[in-house]
Amino acid sequence: MRGAPVLTRSHMDTAIAAPTLITSAVALFTICNPIGTLPVFLQVTEGRTPAQQRRIGLLVGFAVIVILAVSLLAGTWVLQIFGIDITAFKIAGNLLVAAIGWAMLLARPSPVATNDPAGSPVVVPLAIPVIAGPGAIALAITFAHSYTSVIDYVAGLGIVIVVGLICSVVLYFGPFVAKLLGPAGMNVLTRIFGLLLLAIAVQSIVTSLGEALPGLTSTAS
Repeated sequence: MRGAPVLTRSHMDTAIAAPTLITSAVALFTICNPIGTLPVFLQVTEGRTPAQQRRIGLLVGFAVIVILAVSLLAGTWVLQIFGIDITAFKIAGNLLVAAIGWAMLLARPSPVATNDPAGSPVVVPLAIPVIAGPGAIALAITFAHSYTSVIDYVAGLGIVIVVGLICSVVLYFGPFVAKLLGPAGMNVLTRIFGLLLLAIAVQSIVTSLGEALPGLTSTAS
């Protein structure tokens, strides 16, 4: 018990160090990958006007901030309430991502897209699980586990806000990118990123299965 204040202080000092904050921000941005998921955004919002697409892009960034902030502050608590293991959450989220990637690869309508004008893809699937997916949520929860002081949480929220704002900016210019590339260019880009998205999702599922069933991994090796 006497060593607890020392550990807490050490964690706080590490958390507020600039290199640590930068590393955490870069890691979160890389996992969210708004640039790589731009073709997904354009496919899911296909059929809407550029103005509607830009509005959706801005709202997605805001939704990403809310989702990651809740994950940072109460993610572990929420999962415990529903009895959901973080590994199971990763697998479920990546199954949905894999379905989206498969549809992109085959140039089919997204399984989560809607033609209902009243329907909105802002929260599902764009904010979660495409951008603020299982990996990003798990990273936020892990950050909260590692750094527990008030300053740490403020720093974590700052990182979340910055990443969310960057996502909004990237998606806001999505219609301009689509116009620049043209239908043929967007078709090629969509298929390439569909394959990459499918591969990333499958790899994440395999990794999560290895965590859930370590005996299966050791037997396979």
